[in-house]
Amino acid sequence: MTSTNATSELHEILGQRLEDGGTWAWAYADVSGNVEDPRRQAALKLRAVEESLRAQGATDAVVDAVAAEFEQEAGVPSPVTRYVLVHEGSIVLSEVLPGHLHGAESVGVGAVPDLVPLVAHRPVDLPFLVVHAGKEGGAFRTYRLGHAPVAPDEQQVEGRNDTLHYAKAGTGWKQPHWQQHTEEIWKQNQSELAGALDATVRERRPGLVVIAGDVTARELLVKSLSAETKALVSVFPGDPRADTASKQAFVEHVEVALARVVATRRHDLEDLLRTHVGRGDNQAVTGLGSVVEALQQAQSSVVALDAVAIGDRTLLALGAAPWVATAPEQAGGVPVIGPVPAVCALVRAAVLTDAELVLVNAASLPGGAAAAALLRWPVGPAVPA
Repeated sequence: MTSTNATSELHEILGQRLEDGGTWAWAYADVSGNVEDPRRQAALKLRAVEESLRAQGATDAVVDAVAAEFEQEAGVPSPVTRYVLVHEGSIVLSEVLPGHLHGAESVGVGAVPDLVPLVAHRPVDLPFLVVHAGKEGGAFRTYRLGHAPVAPDEQQVEGRNDTLHYAKAGTGWKQPHWQQHTEEIWKQNQSELAGALDATVRERRPGLVVIAGDVTARELLVKSLSAETKALVSVFPGDPRADTASKQAFVEHVEVALARVVATRRHDLEDLLRTHVGRGDNQAVTGLGSVVEALQQAQSSVVALDAVAIGDRTLLALGAAPWVATAPEQAGGVPVIGPVPAVCALVRAAVLTDAELVLVNAASLPGGAAAAALLRWPVGPAVPA
């Protein structure tokens, strides 16, 4: 299983900074505007973030930098959250995260940042297409789960718009001819849209294609798609442009469809972990200590953990490889940064060793363990006593 979630992106952005150490500051909070007196609520939220940062030792420059990011308009419909990460006084990440908070708000200063919110909002690197089909053609846009949409990323497909409607009622000999001509134009337009969609699917490899719009256009479009694209399709039975209620229903449809894709991938991982553990083939380990050992050797390809089950336990963050330890004697002479929340230490080690990280429910892991890992190579056989 290859790395397909936020850890790969974080490794590219933060890898060297995480290795170099230094001081981090971060803030993760709800910035939704769909509340009573939104200006006042935003001001109170910002003040709370600033006070928390100062109380934990952040400099005025860092506090001002974080505040400036929070003061910017999110540009995304509510609910929406924001995550800002600062390293050694410089903004490293300022992310608008569509959706509700995934867990508790987090504001802190320390040697190891809290990257869990990014992983929670972006459990997989999942591009998806949203399509609006009409008899005159259609349009579609590419999104990425957990990322704010890119404004100009809509692709229009304009087909023929002559004779788009059936001829008026009548009994003349031309009536069937014009009806057939109109239907052929509809089919041609949706065939062109399907071709553009198929090409985008091949190029961007999305995990989901949501189709909405005119009922006839939707049906014609789905029939014209390739088998590869059809396998990704979820059809919304309506037109989100019709009214506010339809738009809200469409948003909920997309959210449910995305949740199913994520849940399927998570379920596949959990099944694979149970299979390896059941076989006893040494391709997987369970338990916090065993996962730490695998990360120390950069042996973990995928780490699954339940942040709630891990709770307030701590691990030692190290200043160089192997990056994490359960006790000082595991450090192997590497400088010990200090004890940090275990979840933060595991995420940091996963990013530094380019392991995929998946947040799960402990009840779904073998033996109800709080953490488990698939391995890049098997552990050795048990040594007889």
